[in-house]
Amino acid sequence: MIKTKIEYIHQLKLLLEDHPDRDEIIHEIACHTDELLQECDLPEYEAISLVQRQIGTPEKLASQFRYVSSKEAWNVKKMFIIINALFFAVGGLLAFGAKISVHLHTIWELLAQSCWIVLFVYSGYWVFIGFEIGKEYGAKGKGLLERTIRAAIIPNIILMLITLIGILPSELFHSFLSSSFLIGCLAATFFFFPISKIGYYMGVRKVFD
Repeated sequence: MIKTKIEYIHQLKLLLEDHPDRDEIIHEIACHTDELLQECDLPEYEAISLVQRQIGTPEKLASQFRYVSSKEAWNVKKMFIIINALFFAVGGLLAFGAKISVHLHTIWELLAQSCWIVLFVYSGYWVFIGFEIGKEYGAKGKGLLERTIRAAIIPNIILMLITLIGILPSELFHSFLSSSFLIGCLAATFFFFPISKIGYYMGVRKVFD
């Protein structure tokens, strides 16, 4: 029976001896373990028992970790990049379609009036990215998350630059160009990676299972 963090990590090291990402996995699991140990005010042997219930025994973790091939990682990254690009495509179509369609104009105005809600929901998408990668790949998904965020956030940065330069047609986007909302968007863009990591850690711990 495992009673200490040292025993827990040592056993996981042995079980992952031939895994190509062993060092990264061990480091990530050790960090998770330290966080949980700090959160609970229990003797170490009880805390380690809690850790094993929350993130798994060494045997369970070792069985879950499988090598993520380049092709598999690219497919995951591509899917989230495409979904993020679709958000921009749909928004653009609604904005320009609002000039020629009464129905699209109504939808666009409703979105404009609820811009803060839209930003909040969209931020939730970035939490979802992290959660799904953490849930599916565990500690070995951290690198995949970072690569995915770096690629997926490119349209956001481009849009932010275009907005700050003043290229966006003000007659279409006037409701979204208030200084407070622009500051909110800029802050959200800056925090997309941190909030994605929050989702990632939730996914690793499978908090909703």
